[in-house]
Amino acid sequence: MELPLLQVAFLVLLVALPILSKKVEHNLELFFLAMAVAGATLAGIWSPHLVEEALLHPLTVYQPGVGYVPIGITQVVLAAGLVFYFLRHRLAAKADVLARPGILALLIFALGLSSSAISAIVAAAVLAELLGFANAPHGYKARAATYGAYAIGTGAALLPIGEPLSTIAVAKLKQGFFYLVDVLFDAVFIIVAFFALYAYFALRRLRVAGVEVEPYEPELREVLLRAAKIFIFIFALTILGEFFKPVAEVVAGLGREVLYVFGMLSAVADNATLVAALVAPGMAEDALRSFLISLVLSGGFTIPGNVPNIVLATVLKMGFREWIKLALPIGLAVFAAMGLYVLVLMPHPPLSGAFR
Repeated sequence: MELPLLQVAFLVLLVALPILSKKVEHNLELFFLAMAVAGATLAGIWSPHLVEEALLHPLTVYQPGVGYVPIGITQVVLAAGLVFYFLRHRLAAKADVLARPGILALLIFALGLSSSAISAIVAAAVLAELLGFANAPHGYKARAATYGAYAIGTGAALLPIGEPLSTIAVAKLKQGFFYLVDVLFDAVFIIVAFFALYAYFALRRLRVAGVEVEPYEPELREVLLRAAKIFIFIFALTILGEFFKPVAEVVAGLGREVLYVFGMLSAVADNATLVAALVAPGMAEDALRSFLISLVLSGGFTIPGNVPNIVLATVLKMGFREWIKLALPIGLAVFAAMGLYVLVLMPHPPLSGAFR
């Protein structure tokens, strides 16, 4: 098994440079765009189809049998930003309530489990804006955002309308609407419930009362700029996902344990593209189960790893290093624990056939 050196080098740079350089960290979406263009050029993968997909992904959602539906992450984030901008005075009056650990934990749990029905984009946009108005210091909101992103990113995998990862998986496997509920529900519920509880206890330990907090006052210019940044991010990640496909080809068919570890690439690559590269009809449920759980958990490690991270980090102005500092320790611990669960304790879905 020989890994492509160009892709490995880019993987190292994508993780290392935002940590080593503040300039890169503060212009993360432009950095990922530059790396995507450089990678695609060096690998010779440019094509009209790739450019079309990179332009469509930030603006549309693909649905099997329907095609591209023009309701993408860019429009959703923009619409949510505008709605919350016009409701800003009402929400500001609820700032103290929105900062309570119990309220935030319930919000994370509810949005995590419903994200597969309302989409990860909508769930993340709602959580991000509500956190913005919460009467709490930045560090407090950042923790809630990080744990919420894990819950939303994981929960959205249950239904094909939740996120592109699940849409593509169901389409490639030619399975029914609730197929992934059968395969993933027990593991997803454990992860969502854990991060909601973890958020509650972690936030309770932080002192909020008496801390001077700068009020959240969104500006129209900021709302528009945020949508533009997210467009660039998704555009770049789509190209990078194609660029990393040779790495996926190396590990294809090597067993669920290898797939679980390989899923960590989702921290910097588009997980939907990884699903498109590796998931195929006839794939064993235990292998699919371990791979998808790995992807959604690893996607929480860094800002570019998953759509909810990008939305929450952009709205709350979280840096790459700040996200990793908060997300990686707990993320790796949960990744190891869930690896034990899906590979050893419960490799086969306990609810198989219950929702079909």
